[in-house]
Parts: sequence; C-alpha cells; structure tokens
Amino acid sequence: MKKIKFLVLAITLMFGSQSIMAQDSTYISNEYAKAIALLRKAEQYNDVLVQKQALTEILVLNPVDSAAMRMLAELYYNTSQFSSSALVGMDFLQKYANNEIALEIIALSYENLRLYDRAVEYYEKLWLKTEDIQVHYQVAYLQYSLQRFAEAEVNLNLMEAKLKDGDKIALSKSDGSAQEVSFKAAIQNMRGLMAVEQGKNEEAKNFFSQALALSPDFELAKTSLEALNKG
Repeated sequence: MKKIKFLVLAITLMFGSQSIMAQDSTYISNEYAKAIALLRKAEQYNDVLVQKQALTEILVLNPVDSAAMRMLAELYYNTSQFSSSALVGMDFLQKYANNEIALEIIALSYENLRLYDRAVEYYEKLWLKTEDIQVHYQVAYLQYSLQRFAEAEVNLNLMEAKLKDGDKIALSKSDGSAQEVSFKAAIQNMRGLMAVEQGKNEEAKNFFSQALALSPDFELAKTSLEALNKG
C-alpha cells in the first residue's frame, strides 16, 4: 500500500482555542477541550479507534479544522478504510479548494478502492498543481490500467522530454519491496506493458529490452521479457 507523501504519521496536533473563538460559546469551548484531551490520551495509548472518535468530535465542533481533517484522513487511510479516507478528503477539498493534501488523499483512496477512473481525475489535478513527475507517472500508469493507451503515451512522452539520464523512480517488486530504477527505464517498461495488452509482442520485447539496457536489474522488465520469450 502506498504511503501518503504529504502526511506524517503520529502527528502531534497543536489545536488552538482561537479556531473556535468566533463561536463564542463556553459550552463548545469546553467540549472542544475535552475532545482534544481525549485525542491526546488516545495517542498516548496508541488507540486508533478512540483517536478517530476524538477527531470526529473535533470536526463536529469545528468543521474547518484542517489539522483534524488531515489526521483523520490519515488514520482512515492507514487502517485501510479507503472509503472513509476518500470522504474525509472530499470534505477537506470542499473547504480548502485545490489543497494538495486533500487531492492526494482522495487519489490514493480511490486507487486503493480500484476506482481508477476517479483516481486519475484527482492525480491529474494534483499533478497540475505540483508538477511532480512521480505524480505524472502515476497518472500514466492508471491510464494504462484503464487501457487508455493513447492518453498514457501522451503523458509518457511529456515526462520523457523532461527527464535527465540520472533520474530514478522506486517501483514495487514481486515480493512487495521497492526497487529504484532509471525513470527512463520505467517509461520503456510501461510502453512494453501497453504493447503486450494490445497484442504487439515484438514491440513489447523491444521496449522491455530498452528498459533493461538502462536498468539491467529491473525485475518487472526482466520478468515480462522472459515471459514473452517463453511464449
């Protein structure tokens, strides 16, 4: 499961009473303080369920508390409650338009739910905001997964034009570990995968061979090429 890039585990939230001063309610202020105390105690005991409860109470009392939304979405995501993390992310985005953290939460959540068409939509928004090439690669990969090959190729070409020879990307291996390979090799590998899906096996072999020329230990490309040669 991908880690959320912009989120940090075990955030110690510094909630301030100024965030609810506008409500000018002693009762709400007291309830807010209780919710924060509950959150702190739950963090101390590493009780994720109670942390979620406390954060939800905080958001009921102060719906625009971005720190609480951020942490609640992270907790849902890291406990594989992807529907919930997506919904918190959508709420976050509604209150803070075009927020990078919210966009990434939603994109990752939809991806884990295998709602790739929705995930692409939010990865594209995140890429347009950040111009992060690894986000751009994820857009192309999901387009390949959706068999939107022409769109994926356009994005691969755009990335390729910006890459330097030494640029790297970490991709998953069959055992779940990460392997760092040449970014250009990753692009050739994806072209190979798209060619296989379209029944163009000879083209695919060429792409996988180019990937291996750039990164000889690239497991994904090596496995794919071996499978084609056996076939």
